[in-house]
Parts: sequence; structure tokens; C-alpha cells
Amino acid sequence: MALMSDSEKAAAAADVRELIESSGQDATLLRAALGERLYGSDDEAFVEVRTFKLEFVPTPQEDIADNVDATASVLPDLDVRCEDRIKVGGDSFRVQTIVDESLFGVVTHKTLKLVRLYAS
Repeated sequence: MALMSDSEKAAAAADVRELIESSGQDATLLRAALGERLYGSDDEAFVEVRTFKLEFVPTPQEDIADNVDATASVLPDLDVRCEDRIKVGGDSFRVQTIVDESLFGVVTHKTLKLVRLYAS
């Protein structure tokens, strides 16, 4: 016997979608431009892919573990990749880790672990 019916799973995913979309927070997704890249260089050009809704949570300095500066919850259909860049307000972050979050077999959202990028 399944713990949740298909309609309950769909409702749970819809509820999480509504929460993220109503968060009032937006970000810009940036991805490395195709082309020649110098080995070991972090100076490659990034281009804007799209804007999207998220729930952004900065990690307090005293609680930072695993060198993660913030987390973000995003919709499961967002095409985001490790090493992409996220711009939230005036701050830029590198996507360190992406975790699909599920509830009894349905992916409700993704959690991104972010590392702050400082201008040099």
C-alpha cells in the first residue's frame, strides 16, 4: 500500500511550487559561455540564461559548515548545473551542490548549496 496517492503527490509538489513562486525572491542564472577556456582559469565569461524564483537562505557566519555560504530552494524543472553562477541581489554565488528533494517518491524541489564569489 502506497503512503500517498498520485493525486496527493501532485498536490504536495504543487504546494511547494506555490511556496517558491510566492517567495518574492528572484535570481539570475548564469552559465559559462561556450568557447576557448584557459586551463585552471576562473576568468571565463558567463552569460545570462534566465531569471527564476527561489527561496534564498544565507548561512550565518557562525554556522557555516562545508564552506557553504547560502542555500536556495528552486523548482525541480530548473536546468541548473554545478559550476553555474547565481546572482541574488548584488551578490554572486557558484552552485556547489544540487540535491533533488523528494516526498514519498515525487521530486518537490531542488536544494542548491552556494558559495559566495568575491570580486577580485
